[in-house]
Amino acid sequence: FITGLGATHVVDYAKETITSFCLEGGKEIKNDSKFDVIYDAASYSGAGEDYRDSAVELLKLPTEATQHGQYVGINGSPGFWMRGLTIGLPKNQHLVIGKPNTEDLDHLTKLFDDGWEGKDGNNEKLKVEIQEILPLTEENMTKGFDLVKKSSCKRKNCV
Repeated sequence: FITGLGATHVVDYAKETITSFCLEGGKEIKNDSKFDVIYDAASYSGAGEDYRDSAVELLKLPTEATQHGQYVGINGSPGFWMRGLTIGLPKNQHLVIGKPNTEDLDHLTKLFDDGWEGKDGNNEKLKVEIQEILPLTEENMTKGFDLVKKSSCKRKNCV
């Protein structure tokens, strides 16, 4: 599924950690095996997970040719949020704070409906993968949240 979306490598975190994947059997992770950007959508998603510290360790270190890798989280611990909203986060760590507006939602709708011209000149379209559509009931709301908490969702659940 993930490779169909363009990923070159997939780590099944139920079988191995991202750190062990990057070690490739060695004792040290080389900088060229580290990441330019880590987008963390799993930390603090409901079951108490916190992958930020291990993710930050996997970011590329700055060199003359490259900048420091960037960590982007959509969730975080209360302390991480407080730091982000008060004194600020380290320069290479970011929290996504959305402020939805009509213009952005209209743009997403256009990308979904009409697509855009890809690098190869072909028309690309925004893909939304839906795992399951559930009628709006209290039982299904609980089921949807349980799926998210287990981190077993591969697609969106719609209630």
